[in-house]
Amino acid sequence: MYIRFLFSTIATLLFYLIAPLAATAQLPPWTRFTLDNGLEVLVVENHLTPIATIEIAVKNGSFTEPPEYNGLSHLYEHMFFTSNARDTTEDNFLGRVDDLGIVYNGQTWEEQVEYFFTLPKENLEDGLDFMATAITSPLFKPDEIHKQKEVVLGEFDRNEANPFFKFNRKVELALWDGWISRKEPLGERPAINAATREKLLYIKGKYYLPNNALLIITGDVNTGDIRRLIPKYFLRWQRGPNPFADGGPKRVPPLAKPILVLDTVDEPRTTVEIRWHGPSIGLDDKGTYVADVFSFILTQPEHQFTKALQESGLAQGLNFTYYTQRQVGPIKADLITTPDHLDSAMKVFWAQLAKFDDPNYYSDEEIETAKSVLRTQTLLRSEKLSSFSHELAFWWAAAGLDYYGHYLDDLSKVTRQDIADYIHRYIKNKPYVLGIAQSKLGHVLTEPSLQKYGNPNMQTKTEVQP
Repeated sequence: MYIRFLFSTIATLLFYLIAPLAATAQLPPWTRFTLDNGLEVLVVENHLTPIATIEIAVKNGSFTEPPEYNGLSHLYEHMFFTSNARDTTEDNFLGRVDDLGIVYNGQTWEEQVEYFFTLPKENLEDGLDFMATAITSPLFKPDEIHKQKEVVLGEFDRNEANPFFKFNRKVELALWDGWISRKEPLGERPAINAATREKLLYIKGKYYLPNNALLIITGDVNTGDIRRLIPKYFLRWQRGPNPFADGGPKRVPPLAKPILVLDTVDEPRTTVEIRWHGPSIGLDDKGTYVADVFSFILTQPEHQFTKALQESGLAQGLNFTYYTQRQVGPIKADLITTPDHLDSAMKVFWAQLAKFDDPNYYSDEEIETAKSVLRTQTLLRSEKLSSFSHELAFWWAAAGLDYYGHYLDDLSKVTRQDIADYIHRYIKNKPYVLGIAQSKLGHVLTEPSLQKYGNPNMQTKTEVQP
């Protein structure tokens, strides 16, 4: 007890010493301009290390995918690193990677796909030429499509080998009722198997446009040189119709009622997942950073939410998070318990949730500490520019760079009333998905129902998905 008190006292002193300094710190400055073809360009200079990163982000990803295309944004990402109009075989492409000393990769998310090269600064111009060629002229050779399908399906196999894969998919299916393809970047086997060159060309023509992309250059570069070089290589990329001129894909409709999802896993413990539909960028920007603050407060070791569930021994693992998205961000509560503690753990969880809007549930100091530490974490992620480019790509696609540029200032303005409004709008007595994965090792849940394990304060008609 004394050690905990001492730690808490030191943490409090450090907060009051560091918070004023952290509050003045800002994200690294960037220069932003747009080419005549609509391509946005972002430059962040840092001359400490003689390397540069070139990254392109495209507003594509699973949010653009109907079921028959689910997983094809991911397959397209793999095809980027094969042949193009100049490097006409995958071996040519990879040989050029080696010649330029490039470390490369790509990522497919719900609301963006990104490609990045990190290379010695003296190879920057050649790297820009290489990136421009790869993004504008993929060949999509049938033999390479076949090969990359196998690679993507191999990723699917590795994910499917996780004992919780099936359970997590069932929870997601319930949460995004009928819209799972818009929320699942990994995709589905049938759609991946049915991918064709024509479908990949459709994605290229609709989404791989300069006016639907962001080019990020970070590292030991000169902004003036970048302004001179970028048009030379990227103005040949032709503008196309805005793929979201009609407003884009519709947002997932709200949950109508609580849903219980049950499954069994090869795991002696019991896993519980609770999900709500949270704020969406463009509809409730404030709610997104309020969600960050509240989630941080709940998950601190000294907060009563964590004490009541984890320190008590009812939960062996506990988390509460929000994932920022334009197309409905999920709020997630996860706990790991044992079959004999499940009943008690769920009663305590819902009892804690009932107190979320109690003025005494968290202190002013906890609110300020959350804002200060979240600020520090955001700044820490900007420290390494080759990774900071990924942050910029994510926020550009999901929220816009103005949102991200003002994030630290907006975070500092979060109030107790903002948190209460967020809780009432998205969590307290709102429809949710409750997923329970029990062990296959002999213990069978009795009366598996929302009446037994769900929110006792909700009298809404419920639905069970076995």
